[in-house]
Amino acid sequence: MRNLRLLILALLIPLTAAADYPVSIKNCLDNLSVSVDFGVINNQAFVKLENYEIREIFCETLFKASSDKRTRKTTIKPNKQGIMLYSPQRTVTRMYITVYCSDDRESLQDKSLLDYSCVTGRRD
Repeated sequence: MRNLRLLILALLIPLTAAADYPVSIKNCLDNLSVSVDFGVINNQAFVKLENYEIREIFCETLFKASSDKRTRKTTIKPNKQGIMLYSPQRTVTRMYITVYCSDDRESLQDKSLLDYSCVTGRRD
């Protein structure tokens, strides 16, 4: 059932990715081949990651809106997708998202060990 919900959401994302508020994103992918898509649907922020590596990867996403912060973690198998969602409980004027991915789970605990090549993006 959960996989069906994620599949339906993944299919809807390209059609309805208009943001209700501006979103700034920072991708720190540890030199991995991962595609990142993000946006807001019905006041719910999402990050969709697709793993193009031959091994599984571990990702952590930090959603920050005003004083509210939430972290979501996922493991993505090779050639698969992962979706992380956040529904803020307060009114949001801007959302900041930071995505960390690595092929080593322990390096997400101490992010200074990652070989970051961070990229910043925005949707208004």
